[in-house]
Amino acid sequence: MKIGALPALAALLLAGIEAGAAAPSDMGPDLPLTLAGAGPYYTLAIDSRARQLAAAADLGDLRVRNAAGETMAFAWVETPLPAPAPQHLPARLYKVPTPAAAPASSAEAPRQSWIVDARDSDDDLLRLDLALEPGTQGVYTLRIEASNDLQRWRTLQEDAQLVQLQSLPQVGATGTLAPLAQREHLEADGIDLDNVHARYLRLTTAPRSAIPPLVSAAITRAPHREPPAPLEWSETIAPSGCEATSCDYPLPRNTPVAAVQIVPAEVDTIGPVMVLGRVDTSRHAAARHSLVRGSLHALRLKARHSAPSSGFTWESGPTASVYWLSQASGAPDLHSPPVRLDGAPWQALRLETFGPISQLGHVPPTIRIGVRQRQLVFLARGAGPFALARAQAADHTAPMSLAELMPGGDADPAPPAATAALAPVAASALAASEPPSRPAPSTAAPTSNTPWLWAVLLAGLALMGAAAWSLLRRPPAAATRDRA
Repeated sequence: MKIGALPALAALLLAGIEAGAAAPSDMGPDLPLTLAGAGPYYTLAIDSRARQLAAAADLGDLRVRNAAGETMAFAWVETPLPAPAPQHLPARLYKVPTPAAAPASSAEAPRQSWIVDARDSDDDLLRLDLALEPGTQGVYTLRIEASNDLQRWRTLQEDAQLVQLQSLPQVGATGTLAPLAQREHLEADGIDLDNVHARYLRLTTAPRSAIPPLVSAAITRAPHREPPAPLEWSETIAPSGCEATSCDYPLPRNTPVAAVQIVPAEVDTIGPVMVLGRVDTSRHAAARHSLVRGSLHALRLKARHSAPSSGFTWESGPTASVYWLSQASGAPDLHSPPVRLDGAPWQALRLETFGPISQLGHVPPTIRIGVRQRQLVFLARGAGPFALARAQAADHTAPMSLAELMPGGDADPAPPAATAALAPVAASALAASEPPSRPAPSTAAPTSNTPWLWAVLLAGLALMGAAAWSLLRRPPAAATRDRA
């Protein structure tokens, strides 16, 4: 063996070791499924564990396999198509006469109700905007109910909140106080209705809430469509780091964020916050995402962006009024509603304030993210157990439409009632299978392959040592001929 071949042999050995260590972890572990109900069709809700398994942000590489490793035919339950452009129209607001006064001994404050006539019962109601008398300042809590006949009412929200506050006076450049009209406002005059189908809305002040001086109402409406999937809320997420005016929050991989709940750490805290999403420009250069405008906003909008750093940038989003306020007389505390986002799979979120981040408390706020679950329907064939897995390189199985997967029925079939779910795992196993919030390279090989990799390494080192020893023991003339 020539001496020049030794480095090449070493390189091949190292390459083989790295390939053997990387290949198993690249695929990720299969997630066993438990089936419930009469098949052969099953509906699987894709939760956070399933999203972590996928390598593609759109989850397009997820498959269901049987015990023999065969891929099952499947279809995604598609989200409803976007409705036509919504209309923002005035609505008639009726003030319901207040009932007779309660006895003097009663601690219950009088409650006021209003009825909003939304008129066209064929449309979905997206949002209710309420206007207060000019100059009004306060925080009000309302219960929102819906009805189609003024007889049967269903509760939509127990504690919808209206906020209209004015900033404290500040000394201007000339030393005089800024006029009332020039001060900034915090407003929360809109209530998201989540595509409710109703003709009438009833608004009632919550116990111990002051009565808001409502003067008008407007409805944002759109033609009826199927309601979106319910939100799945995460556990509390703490910031990974904060600067003078912002805090960053890591997000799990492949998480389409539809809403974010911002939770201040200290009571009697309020302030405007802008939400930004971190995007990888190298992977999303062709399409820039933007977060939708939130229902709460400050009148003066400061759109500040951080400078993009090596392949990443921050997309500006909605500005929301974030608060946690106590109330007198023992009434429940007021918490700001979730901020609506557009469901993009952001890598991180940033909260940016319009001043020092300490205005939200000496301890930075935490967040919870809301994700709309996707559903996958598959045809169970062959013997179980079945498992959710990442597609192999040679697996070119394409999803079908739900009508193609379930022929012989309706043109637009509903997902089957039989369900599949990820089998529960021990807490230690789940923690080991989840990647860190900020992905970090791992150099450790899986435990099952460690002995084999060490055997290859030792064998290669022994072979290299034997070759070098034989070259050293050969006569100089022979060595010279080899080098020639």
